[in-house]
Amino acid sequence: MTHDSLVYLSKTVGLVWLVGFFVIVILRAYSPSRRKAHDAAARSILPEPEDRE
Repeated sequence: MTHDSLVYLSKTVGLVWLVGFFVIVILRAYSPSRRKAHDAAARSILPEPEDRE
């Protein structure tokens, strides 16, 4: 295996991995079935309405 073929392989595999990871993250972030979990996480840092004074 030459240096050039190793560089080509690493660039190709790295690019495919990066694009695949990006697609998985986007699908998981915008999945309608996860809306409840995302809303709960968004509200979890805010105090409850009865705690506000």
